[in-house]
Amino acid sequence: VFLISCAAGLQIMNRLRFALIVWVIVGATISVSGDLQFSLVGIAFQAISQLAECARIVLGEFMLSGRKLDPMTYTAFMAPTCFAVLAVANAVAWNPAVVPAFMTHWRLLAANAGVAFLLNVLVATVIKELSAVGFVLTGLTKDIFIVVLSCVIFGEQVTHAQSLAFCMTLAGVGMWS
Repeated sequence: VFLISCAAGLQIMNRLRFALIVWVIVGATISVSGDLQFSLVGIAFQAISQLAECARIVLGEFMLSGRKLDPMTYTAFMAPTCFAVLAVANAVAWNPAVVPAFMTHWRLLAANAGVAFLLNVLVATVIKELSAVGFVLTGLTKDIFIVVLSCVIFGEQVTHAQSLAFCMTLAGVGMWS
């Protein structure tokens, strides 16, 4: 996101910012441990997905800051585009069992849609108030908080290296702020 933001003129590249981003990436990378099995197709899909998501977030920052859109207007602007993509995907993978399942679970789906709408407005608000980079760093902080919470509540184990990597990542996020 940082490099795309710099290319779009939304962030300024300097040695300190670049070093902080590398610091956070290294910390986040170290925190991922375990039995990893690589699939070239999986990596390709993940890379394309990440590039698209980074472009969407930076475009969001551009629209929210450069065009002075408010988060609600931005969400209303993005919703039809997302609907079109999802409608095509749904048409490709259509299953007739969807209609009866929808009729059975419409209350849950309506609640889910409401929460998703609020989440999209909150995402737009965070991007507008911070930046695209700030949004990603906030996401990393949230992920670390979820892992720590799962350790406290469910007794999940975190290695010493992961704990140090979490501290390293949080220190980088704090220095960015």
